[in-house]
Amino acid sequence: MNSRPQTSHHVMNAVEKATQGKGSARALRRQGMVPGIIYTQGAAGQSIAVNAMDLAKALRAGHFFTHTQELNLGGKTIKVLAREIQRHPVNEQPLHIDFMMFDPARKVHVNVQVNIVGADKSPGIKTGGVLQLIESTLEVVCRADSIPQEITVDISGLDIGDSIHLSEVKLPEGVKAAVTDRDLTVASVVSTRTSKMDEDDAAAAPVSADVPAIAQKADGKAPEAGKDAKAGAKPAAKPAAAAPAKDAKKK
Repeated sequence: MNSRPQTSHHVMNAVEKATQGKGSARALRRQGMVPGIIYTQGAAGQSIAVNAMDLAKALRAGHFFTHTQELNLGGKTIKVLAREIQRHPVNEQPLHIDFMMFDPARKVHVNVQVNIVGADKSPGIKTGGVLQLIESTLEVVCRADSIPQEITVDISGLDIGDSIHLSEVKLPEGVKAAVTDRDLTVASVVSTRTSKMDEDDAAAAPVSADVPAIAQKADGKAPEAGKDAKAGAKPAAKPAAAAPAKDAKKK
């Protein structure tokens, strides 16, 4: 697996943004540009705007935050890493984007996509359980030139009710988890209604039980059902005689 960031297939055209404020940003968006900023370690950020269509192509290419991106700024191509995109709350169109100047040796925090493997071998999934992906990305710390494209998580050993935690995930060399104060649960295999019914059916499977033998006659033959029923039945109690009615009172 290639753990180094790859150059984007789409170079984004960008211009310097001379003025600040919401009015200037709205004007740029009407012109098909997305306002942004490039941060450089130890220097003030540089305000820019990138072509919205170029940005859309780069986003569709995937791995936008783990690939290096290229900006054509004033005729000069510069490498950057995308750090954050602010989107419209309704249509989710990009409103603002933050970049960081690419420095190969700089340590960066980045969210990397989780890639689940081994689902076809998981005992829990084979018996009807389903995968519950709790963390679709993991935040890691690494050099800017060693950002992994994805983090592989193997669930081949998980049964129903089992989970895999961050401490059990093998990270690429030079990559460390950014979260260190707790052991995140990355994925679990949980039961479904079908798998739960199968478990209940197995638990309720019939077991052998001693059945009383039919009483045998002295000659070893089974008694006739009708006769035995009559012989074994107690005679019905006679109904109690009705109490004599009291004499009507004499006038």
